[in-house]
Amino acid sequence: MLVRVQCDKFVANGKKRPAIEFHEGLNAILGDEDRSNSIGKSTLLMILDFVFGGEDYVKKCQDVQENVLEHTINFTFLFDGQEYHFARNTVDYMSVTKCDKDYRPSEGADKMHIDDFRDFLAEKYAVNTEGLAWRGAMSKFIRVYKRETMDEERPLQSAKQENVKDAIKKYMQQFSKYNVVDAQIKQADKAADERDAFRKTQQYEHIRAAKNQKEYDENEKKAAELEIQEQQLAENSSKGLLDLDSMQAQRLSELNEMLINYRRQRAKVQTQLNSLRREMTEGKKSFKKTFTELEKYFPQEEFRALTEVEQFHQSLAKVLTTEFKETEKDLATAYVLLGNEIVSIKEQIAEVKSIPNVTQAVLREYARITTELNNLREANKNFITFERLKKTAAEYAETRDEVIATQLSDIETVVNKKMREITARIVKNDIQRPPTLQLEKLGKYSFSTRDDGGSGAQFRGLITFDLANMEVSNIPFIVHDSDLLDPIEKPALTEIIKEYDAVGKRGQQTFVSFRSLDFYAEEAKPLIKKRKVIELSGNGNQLFGRGWNKEPLKEEENKNE
Repeated sequence: MLVRVQCDKFVANGKKRPAIEFHEGLNAILGDEDRSNSIGKSTLLMILDFVFGGEDYVKKCQDVQENVLEHTINFTFLFDGQEYHFARNTVDYMSVTKCDKDYRPSEGADKMHIDDFRDFLAEKYAVNTEGLAWRGAMSKFIRVYKRETMDEERPLQSAKQENVKDAIKKYMQQFSKYNVVDAQIKQADKAADERDAFRKTQQYEHIRAAKNQKEYDENEKKAAELEIQEQQLAENSSKGLLDLDSMQAQRLSELNEMLINYRRQRAKVQTQLNSLRREMTEGKKSFKKTFTELEKYFPQEEFRALTEVEQFHQSLAKVLTTEFKETEKDLATAYVLLGNEIVSIKEQIAEVKSIPNVTQAVLREYARITTELNNLREANKNFITFERLKKTAAEYAETRDEVIATQLSDIETVVNKKMREITARIVKNDIQRPPTLQLEKLGKYSFSTRDDGGSGAQFRGLITFDLANMEVSNIPFIVHDSDLLDPIEKPALTEIIKEYDAVGKRGQQTFVSFRSLDFYAEEAKPLIKKRKVIELSGNGNQLFGRGWNKEPLKEEENKNE
């Protein structure tokens, strides 16, 4: 428990204050008979939040930071008979220093990061059930002005923006009720993910699937018709297709098309080659051209020019002959290659299936039928798979919701029963309506005092809620500002003060600020005095020995005085 808080900036009437000592039960922070404002009651409670690992003292008490400037809060905890001393600075507030009893840094001790310090508190206070973080457990029970924990209708949330689902999760961890729920949530999420992934695959047409039961039934009807067509086609083709599957049929169809194409090409090459060879044969017929016969008839003519022309034709014939031979070679090579491909395709056809008397048209039709049939079967199979995934996801979701409802109901029952008991003690009767916590689901809850919307009843309900949680779970302390107490009628408030102190029997603590002793019933005053840890007032007895909420006097006014 927390036993001491000290700061060199704590001042009373010009002198440094001694350390503030705390004890089990009620720790009263008392104001003066004038109910003076801005004397440091709420500030001290914010400092307690700082001691317990919070940050609001630095971030939300800007007036203190601007007027007091940098300062260090020293504090001591007592766990299992051993004291632990620490110091935390308002500038370097993300670290905590281990100290000796005089708050000097321990020799050789490194600064603790604030998260490590919080883990230390969680372990020592034993609130880290099911992995619950220290601030997640305790922050909401530190209810001080300027902190967002004063909402009497939202007692589970540590801040206004905190997600309700997260707040309820932490509350379930407080009662060791979340792990069983978490296991079911993960199982339900996994099933939902599988269902959604399958659905997305369908949407992007990566797989075929019937969209609904109607389409499924139509697919079944169509598949039955195609099966009949497939059987009839096989029987009408000398039973050559009976043992073919769709892939074989499709392959045979493709191979036959390739065979026809290659045969057509080879025939074309054969025609070109034959034509070329005929031309080459005719060109090779040699004959010796002479002009003897012409000389008989034209004895006076000169035939030299004709001889030169003939020599040119012979030279051209030699060139053409060379080109013919190259072309013949290319065509012959193409003819051989096409012949090899034809042999290869025939071998492939034989390997796939030997089916006599099956025409190309029959193969195409058979392939079309079997492909459509397989598509329909795949679509219906995937429809069944998706329906199964939907059903599984729905069943897991139902189980998850049932487990969540059961665990929430268990917590509800325990807390509401205890709040009824405490309310009966506070108001001294069994007919006054107690506050009621309704944990409707993981993301929704309500808290109120039925048929009594007055501020007194609502804040009494919030105090009752905190006291009940201390009694039925592992909450070791609560911090309450006087703003919670002000609207409550004196008789009930007297009993609440008694409840604050009674927690000491279980080794717990309450830290509560009171505006003025005169504000409370005579019966309550002795207990508040007895449990007082500090009394604050104006005129130099503020927490820091001075106030800063008044305009400074002008120089002329000072002179007149």
